[in-house]
Amino acid sequence: MENNEAIQAKEILLLDDIYTTGATLHLAAEALINEGAKSVSSLTIFR
Repeated sequence: MENNEAIQAKEILLLDDIYTTGATLHLAAEALINEGAKSVSSLTIFR
């Protein structure tokens, strides 16, 4: 990521419309944590 200052030490909520395998949310959360996010949570509408 180029501008990690925007996410450093932030609590981030990922929103997704459909949860199937969870791979997309997992990879996104992992990338955000690796760039300095304090925490990452997720919310999905349908499973």
